[in-house]
Amino acid sequence: MKSFAKSLIEWIVRIEKAIAFAAFVLMLGALAADVIGREVFGHGVFGAVKFAVYVLIYCAMAGFGIATATGSHLRPKFLDDAIPASLSSVAVRLGQFASAAILLTLAWAGLTFVESGMLLEERDVTLDVLIWPVQMAIPIGFSLSGLRHIIYGIWPDLLPAESAVAE
Repeated sequence: MKSFAKSLIEWIVRIEKAIAFAAFVLMLGALAADVIGREVFGHGVFGAVKFAVYVLIYCAMAGFGIATATGSHLRPKFLDDAIPASLSSVAVRLGQFASAAILLTLAWAGLTFVESGMLLEERDVTLDVLIWPVQMAIPIGFSLSGLRHIIYGIWPDLLPAESAVAE
């Protein structure tokens, strides 16, 4: 079961990296086309900025998952020494389950938000597209990160090493 969980995490992060890369390229392309259009032809590309914002949402949520999977997310470290070393493994597990609970609550709230948009059939006035497919990135992203934290709580040895970041 542990090897399946490890493979699942690796598979998910590969997909998140592909989504983040594609979204970033699409965002860059849309904004570059808009700027070039304005500077060279005197008018930008209709809807380019709105499109860029929408793909940014996918990029951000995929990036959130990548940060969770690679140990490069920001977290407060000032209380790390408050737990005695003898309880550190319990604290790590509890922290992972607490993170999962928070993320799954955010996913549920995001899904409720998306559901209301679906029921109202909300559309973007500029691009005339349904908004809920874009918004689905939010509950999916939080759910996948929550799942990762559950797996890390069960098997703490699968936790990624934290990236060294200046505090």
